Amino acid sequence: MMAAPTINTKPMLSRLTAATAACLLFTLLGKEDGIFLWSASAFVGVSSSPLFALSLRSASPSSSFHHDVRAFLAVGNNNNSIESSASTSATATTTSVSSSSNVKVDFPSSSTQTSSIISDNTPPNLQSILNSLASLKSGSDLRGSFVNHKCSGGTIANVSHLLKQNKKNGNSGSGSDSAALLTPFAAHCFGVAFARWSLQLESSLPPVAAPTVAAADGDEDEDAASLTICVGRDPRVHGERLADSFARGAESEVGVKVVYTGIATTPSMYEFVRADKCDAAVMITASHLPEEKNGLKFFSKNGGLTKHNIDELIVLAQEEAHNVYDLGILPPSSGNAGVLCSERVDYMPYYKETLRHAILREVTSSSLSSMSSTIQSNSKPLSNINIVVNPGNGAGCFFVDLLRDLGANVDGSIHLTPDGTFPTSFGVPNPEKQSMVEETMQACMACNADIGIMFDTDADRAGFILPRHVSADDGRKLDYEPLNKNRLIALLGVIFSVASPGCTIVTDSTTSEGLHSFLEEKLNLCHFRYLRGYANVIGKAKELTESGVANAEVAIETSGHCAMKENGYVDDGTYTAVKIIGLLARRSSTSGSSTLLDMISDLDEMKYVEEFRIRVTDGSSTTTSTIFGQLSQSLIDECSNNCNNDWTLDEDNLEGVRARLASTSGGFFMIRQSLHDPVISVQVEATSKEEARDKVLNPLMELLSKHRDSLDYNSLEVE
Repeated sequence: MMAAPTINTKPMLSRLTAATAACLLFTLLGKEDGIFLWSASAFVGVSSSPLFALSLRSASPSSSFHHDVRAFLAVGNNNNSIESSASTSATATTTSVSSSSNVKVDFPSSSTQTSSIISDNTPPNLQSILNSLASLKSGSDLRGSFVNHKCSGGTIANVSHLLKQNKKNGNSGSGSDSAALLTPFAAHCFGVAFARWSLQLESSLPPVAAPTVAAADGDEDEDAASLTICVGRDPRVHGERLADSFARGAESEVGVKVVYTGIATTPSMYEFVRADKCDAAVMITASHLPEEKNGLKFFSKNGGLTKHNIDELIVLAQEEAHNVYDLGILPPSSGNAGVLCSERVDYMPYYKETLRHAILREVTSSSLSSMSSTIQSNSKPLSNINIVVNPGNGAGCFFVDLLRDLGANVDGSIHLTPDGTFPTSFGVPNPEKQSMVEETMQACMACNADIGIMFDTDADRAGFILPRHVSADDGRKLDYEPLNKNRLIALLGVIFSVASPGCTIVTDSTTSEGLHSFLEEKLNLCHFRYLRGYANVIGKAKELTESGVANAEVAIETSGHCAMKENGYVDDGTYTAVKIIGLLARRSSTSGSSTLLDMISDLDEMKYVEEFRIRVTDGSSTTTSTIFGQLSQSLIDECSNNCNNDWTLDEDNLEGVRARLASTSGGFFMIRQSLHDPVISVQVEATSKEEARDKVLNPLMELLSKHRDSLDYNSLEVE
């Protein structure tokens, strides 16, 4: 590496002149013949051929983009010439270490953030950036519509203009009060934020190994890093763009190394952390949302980040945005050339192997330690099973190879190549989507499959297709039906009633009366209904188990999000598939003409099951909350005062208002406010459409009519 240049300046050189020079330098970053990384000690050119995993440390002696730019902008801040830019850069780095890495940070709450960073004095361009970063919060994740910008040479004003323009054009989060737009710059800010947050977490954990020993000559090991973050993504076409910006942001923090594993599944990212392949991980995905959406899910050694943790990240990301605003130029990124980070890795084979071991364990009902090495390496326990896998061109495509290796016939599987354009008839994969269910059923019928498996885009959810009947004459599978929602929970209940008698299954609030009776009365399990939202359900299961109140083996939503205690409460669609496949394999040689659906034949199911989404016309979350509160009180009054003899209030319900139908065993309805949208959801289960209309919908519309100017409930009227 060439020696650090000496920068001589005149005493009267203004900061404005220096800043202008910096902007001109970074305009070079947009040159077509290369991507240039600049530091105070050298100019380094990086070829514009695909970068994939070029080492940031080999490309630049500086570990932080911001440290170097601040060193350059320091020119003209005093009356003395700067003889050594390298020393200036070192000073900036030292400051960062002391302020970001080694000092305990007390994260402010979101409300504190509003008063400390966002104020009347905040410039409008910066204000829109800060608001946009906050609006990306979606429960315990970040989500928004992807909006691209220049990969280098731009300013924060350019990003602000894009946000305002897209918001004006209506490209924002569904029903959000402000634009939920995800830009590469936002990914950069959250990369910095997650690195700082993770460094703070690491400093609070007990040490697991001795610190790296310096080289004998006293020089610090350039490649030493105290924290490694793994980045993965689903196949969305803009995932790599976001991964690059996130990785660059994270590696701008001293002591942080980023490794990029490419297309992966959300549950695999936490598995990599558990296996000590990295200290933290981020998955770039928007799950089942439309292809223009994307997002980030974070994992630490403690598991997935919570809603409160996301608030902390937003504070740190806003601080980074403020810092970049002060610099005046955006940090560089690779555009479509790849991901610039310390290392390109492929951890998915490791994850695939953990699932292979899990299937062997399920099929043999033996622990790995009790299996012979021959069984572990050569067994083909699925050799008599015909399986259709439909990952919908998402990240779960690898699962078909795993099943083939274990002997399964997977020739009828469909949509097996990751493709972020999602060219299928059903678009972005979602096991709840009727068109995906129907296409998978057709594929099962075409090849006489024993089971069909569907995954969403990042494979943290699964749905299944099973035959209702098997011909006693020729073994032909007949009358395929979906195994999802209450049915899936019921079958998992069957599995755990044997494996862990009397255990607890935690579900979301929308599960049926029939499921509750099946779990508690037929299987002698404990059913605990909690709030909707997979993070809520999983969090409650962990809380019940850790406190000793219950042994919560399963946490599952009717959407298919499922986490099990034996798998560390990881929300994993592929692991759910492992459990169902294991049950099928164990029964395949003895079941004869019976099917897995026969195991839940005692589950009472209503013929009429519908969910209506009543939209608040002004799109305001405040209006939604106000109307929902008033409507809830009206329903409670109706039940409490016996105004409607058909409604009995469910006093154990923890979300919204739930009422049972007195005239029907198993019939009920419930209303709840959407977690993210200006919507009031109405779920109805009844014996028939006529009963639903007479006993629920018509009386409910009388109450809704009081808010006719604020609600769109046409779907109820049509029904």
